[in-house]
Amino acid sequence: MRRRGLLIAVAILVVAAAAQAQGPGRPTAESFRIEWVRRPPSMRPGVDGYIYNDSRWRVTNVRVRAVVVDAAGATVRESIVSVWGNAVPGTRTFFVLPSIGEGEIYQLTVTTFDLISEQTP
Repeated sequence: MRRRGLLIAVAILVVAAAAQAQGPGRPTAESFRIEWVRRPPSMRPGVDGYIYNDSRWRVTNVRVRAVVVDAAGATVRESIVSVWGNAVPGTRTFFVLPSIGEGEIYQLTVTTFDLISEQTP
C-alpha cells in the first residue's frame, strides 16, 4: 500500500514537471499564420510564401506541409517545404513554393519547428 502511494506521488510530480516545462506561451502550429501569392507573369514562375510568427518565441527549422488542391477540392500533390532562417516574433519570414496550375490552391500548415529562445515583450 505504501509503495502504491509513493508511485502515485512520483507520477504527480512527473506530470507537474512536464506541465511546467511546457509552460504558457510555448508556440504551437496555430501560433503561425501563413499566406502565399503567385508571382506575377513578368517574373520566373513560382509561388512565394510568408509565415508570420505570432508567438513570443524565436524559432528555426520551420517545416510547412504544402497540399495542392484542385478546383474540385481533390488533393493533387503534397510536399514539405522549409522556411529559410529564423522566424522572429512579430515578423514574417519568406519561403518558396513550387508553381501550381490555374484553378489550384495551396493549403499550408506548419508541421514542425525548433525553439531558439523566448523574446522579451
